Amino acid sequence: MFDVFFKLRYRRNRDGQPDHEVPASLVYFVRIDGVRSNEKSTGIEVLKSKWKSKFQKIEGTSEEVQMMNKRISLIRAGLDRIHQELCFIHDYVTAQQVLDVYVGKAEKQATILKVFDAFLAELKEPKKKETIKIKKKTFEKWEKAREHIESFLKKKKMVVMPMSRFNSPLAEQYREYLYACGFQKDHVSRNISYLKKVFKEAKRTGLIHENPIKDVPCPRSRHKNAIPLETTEIQRLLEFSSDNTILQQSADIIVFMCFTGLDYCDYIRFNPKEHLKVIDGANMIQIHRQKNERGGIVPKLVNIPILPEAQEILDKYNNLPPILKYHTIRRNLLIILRNIGVDKPMSLKNLRKTFGTYLLNSGLRIELVRDALGHETIALTERVYTIIYPETIVQDFKKNGLI
Repeated sequence: MFDVFFKLRYRRNRDGQPDHEVPASLVYFVRIDGVRSNEKSTGIEVLKSKWKSKFQKIEGTSEEVQMMNKRISLIRAGLDRIHQELCFIHDYVTAQQVLDVYVGKAEKQATILKVFDAFLAELKEPKKKETIKIKKKTFEKWEKAREHIESFLKKKKMVVMPMSRFNSPLAEQYREYLYACGFQKDHVSRNISYLKKVFKEAKRTGLIHENPIKDVPCPRSRHKNAIPLETTEIQRLLEFSSDNTILQQSADIIVFMCFTGLDYCDYIRFNPKEHLKVIDGANMIQIHRQKNERGGIVPKLVNIPILPEAQEILDKYNNLPPILKYHTIRRNLLIILRNIGVDKPMSLKNLRKTFGTYLLNSGLRIELVRDALGHETIALTERVYTIIYPETIVQDFKKNGLI
């Protein structure tokens, strides 16, 4: 049985006897199954005549008395809450353990929300100098993920559950909860992926011995593979021109991205003073791919030799190609493709794939294509960019005397 008991601790007079004429300190202790904790002061002093031990309150109606009685109630409620939380975590809880946690001498086991909050704080203000702060929009997604797991835990009445007790079945219940909230497959998987990263960090820092949800799958919808432009289509793109300034600028940006492999996020960061280099007499772009910064660590530099088509765009704009909004370029890309007779679903991502495919079909070794694209492994280059143009197939067959 759990109970919180308050009592007076009297000062001693010169004879060593309790002095009932002066205010005494009000102290409290916890008692569980007849075993009590040490005493702890409330910081309240009260005369013996005003303390009603039977009702565990101070007699009186003044504002000061009401404030002191309120403090007594808060202490009792706080200890009761700590006791309930510890009982959920441990099979056996002592009175001293409850008191120690309440006064801050000991801590409960790490809960998911507390560790999540610490993880968010590190994401927002990294302690390591070499770690890059994540984007505001990405951080907002993390905050939303924290809200979702909190809502789920509240519904399950598991807010104070330690991380070590969260398991794969609960993770699957969390998945079903997110689906029930109306979220789609990719959104659900992203939230579970974020939760797995929090658990991974907790294991790394020693808060838990094992990651109980490391094997929980996070399937994503399969996106359609980006289709690169073919040789004849690239040529028609190079020949395109327009009297409309914005449309022409869009066409130039598209050509530049086609022959550098830069994503839009890297293109808008392109700074000639910082990124243009000359190596062995050849113009190069040296840039950190923003996509590779997702892990928080500064990625290695990507070296992209500037092909003649891209150099022509740089010369046209004095090394400062125009900056247009993503949706403007995306919209104009469709207009340009329609004008040059290309009928295929295209996005700006296709331009990067066009660059990789163009390099491979030009006879460049796949290792060099990997480096120019900034891939960490050659497997990604092989899986996504090994598309052979029909013209290349014919040329190789003729070269080997097969046709």
